[in-house]
Amino acid sequence: MPPLQKLIAFLNDPGSKGDVPELMDAGKSVAHFSIPGLPATGDLDTAKPGSVAFQASHLLVILTHAYDVWENYFGAPYDWENGKVLPVQPRAGRDLNAYYDRTALKFFYTTDSLTKRTLYTSESSDVAAHECGHAILDAHHPDYWSSLHPETGAFHEAFGDITALLTTLQFPSVRARMLKETNEDLRVSSNVTRLAEQLGKALYLEYGKEVSGATFLRDLVNTFRFKESWELPASAPSTRLSSESHSYSRVFSGAFYQIFVGIYEQKRKQDSKLAADEAVCQARDDAGKILATALVLAPPGDAVFRVIATAMFKAEQQLFQGAYFEILKKVFSNRRILQVKDANVFKPHTKTVGAKTSGVNLGLLSMAGTQAAPMPPEELQRALRLRGEEMIFARELGRIEDEKVVQYRAQRLIPLRGKKFGPANGAMIPIQGGLTLNVDDAGMVAFSGFYRAGADDVRAIRDHVEKLAEKKRIYDACPGDEADITHLITRQQPYFIAYDEQGNKILRRAYISCARCFGE
Repeated sequence: MPPLQKLIAFLNDPGSKGDVPELMDAGKSVAHFSIPGLPATGDLDTAKPGSVAFQASHLLVILTHAYDVWENYFGAPYDWENGKVLPVQPRAGRDLNAYYDRTALKFFYTTDSLTKRTLYTSESSDVAAHECGHAILDAHHPDYWSSLHPETGAFHEAFGDITALLTTLQFPSVRARMLKETNEDLRVSSNVTRLAEQLGKALYLEYGKEVSGATFLRDLVNTFRFKESWELPASAPSTRLSSESHSYSRVFSGAFYQIFVGIYEQKRKQDSKLAADEAVCQARDDAGKILATALVLAPPGDAVFRVIATAMFKAEQQLFQGAYFEILKKVFSNRRILQVKDANVFKPHTKTVGAKTSGVNLGLLSMAGTQAAPMPPEELQRALRLRGEEMIFARELGRIEDEKVVQYRAQRLIPLRGKKFGPANGAMIPIQGGLTLNVDDAGMVAFSGFYRAGADDVRAIRDHVEKLAEKKRIYDACPGDEADITHLITRQQPYFIAYDEQGNKILRRAYISCARCFGE
C-alpha cells in the first residue's frame, strides 16, 4: 500500500451533472481492503478516468469512507464475514453490474452502446458504496445472507443505497451541489438521491425501462408504499413497484431518506441560524446512528420491514429520547410499513416499551439475576410460546449505553413441493427467527425484539422462490457439484442448489448485485 496522500475520485457518480474527479483523502480503514493497481509511489492525484490507477484510487477513497461511516454509527470497528481484509476486483469481467459474493467486491465493465466508450462500474461512487454496503450489512447481520424472505433481499438493497447516500454526503462539494440544485429543499430529487446515473442510463438503453430509469438506476425520492410481495408482479417498469428486490427496496430506502429530510427540516426550524450544510451533516449522522443501533437491536432472522422499523423506534428512543418520534411515525405509517397504533407504542413517556414485531408484545419482563445462557430464560420462553422451537444462544453483542444486548436465534426447515419451484422442488429452505434482549444493569429487560416467521412470511418466501424459478434465477447443481460463482454471475443466477451432510437439498445464495439480474 502506498503512503497515504491525496487521491483522485468521483465523489458522486460519473453520470451526475457537474461531477468531475476531485482530490480527497482516503478514509481511516485502508487496511480493511485489498485493491490491486495502486502504484507503489505517488501519481494517484493525477490518474485519469479509465486507467487502472484511477480506479484503484477511486475505490480506495469511496470504500474506506463507506466503512468509516458505519464504524462511526455502529460505534466500533468490524471484520468482514470472511476475515479482516476484503479483496476488491476493479475489473472483474464484462457486464453492466457489480457484485458482492462474500469472497470479494467485484466491479464489471462494458461498452456503452450510445457513447461507444468503456463504462467501468468501479468508477461510480454510488455503485462502489452500494456494494460495500452489502458487505457491511453481511458483517453485522450474516443471518440475512441465507434468508429467502423477499423483504430481506429488498432490505439488503436498501441498505446498499442508504450506504451510497451516507457516503456521498461525507463530501462537502457533493453537499454543496445538492443544496444548490434543490435550493435547500431536500424533498426534491437531486444529484444525491439519483443513484448510479451513468450505469442507469446504460442499462436503460440496453435493456429498457424494467431494469432502470432513463437517467438513473434508482431515486431515493419516491412515494412507493408497502404491499405484500405476493400482491406484486415479479417485474415491472421502474415507475412501478415489483417484488424484485431492487424495485421492492425503494419502499424502505425512500422511507429512510424521508426520515433524514424530516430531521434536517426539524433542525432548521428549531434553529434559524443553523446553516443548511451543518443541518445536513447533523441529520445524516442522526439518521445513520438510528439505523445502525436498530440493526443491533433487531432480532436475527429475516429483515422484515416492520421489524427493522420497530427497532428504529427503540433506537431513536435510546439515542434521542423521542425527539424524532413524530418523524418516524409519519414516515413509516404513510409508507404502510407500520400501523399508527404500533408506532404509538413508542410515543415518549408511554409505559410500554415493547412493540409488536410478529404478533408478540413482550413489554417489560423481569430477568433479574439472569445471565446469558445457551437457552432463553424460562419466563421468556413461556411468554413467547415457543412451541418447542429450539432457540440457540447466538452472541452477546456488547452494550448500547448502559444496556447489554443479547441475541438468540432459531431456525426450522420447511420443504418446497411442486413443479412451480423449478430446480428448488424438493429443497429444504430455512425459516429463521430469533430474539434480541436489551438487559439493563439491574437485570431488567428494557426492550425485547422478537421475530418468528408467520403464515404470511412463509407465503412470501414460497412466492419469492416460485418467481425465482420462473425467471430461471436458480442454478440446478447436482450432488458433489461445487457452484462456481463466476459461472453463476455469467448465467445471472444468484441462487443455487446445494446438498447438506444428510443429503438434503438446500437453496442457497451465491451473490448479490447492484442492479437487478436482466438476462434470461
